[in-house]
Amino acid sequence: MNYKRESRKTFTQALQDLQNKVVENGFRVLHIHNVKQTLEEKGFKIDEYCIVEICNAKFANTVININKDYGVMMPCKIIIYVENGKTFILTQEPELIVAKFGMDEVKDIAREVGTIMKKIIDESI
Repeated sequence: MNYKRESRKTFTQALQDLQNKVVENGFRVLHIHNVKQTLEEKGFKIDEYCIVEICNAKFANTVININKDYGVMMPCKIIIYVENGKTFILTQEPELIVAKFGMDEVKDIAREVGTIMKKIIDESI
């Protein structure tokens, strides 16, 4: 259900490249949640870990106009983290999510968004 790739880059470089590729592929970064920082503020220690929220207004508008309840899937998220010294980037596959929950009206959009998200990740690693 997840599309996951290992990067040869450092976390910092991969995160920067990811942000650039998001924009190059017609999306925009809405927010980056620095999970490591948040957890460390509460006394927990983890390696680098960020949740990158992205959106494409055209796709979002189309989905919301089909069924406002489907907004629960938005924005799209890409996770980037370090584990055992290696950087990983992953996302959920939207086409599998809509299939699982019977959201047939948006399956073509989900497939297209999923293809773009995989491209963003592949170009970032």
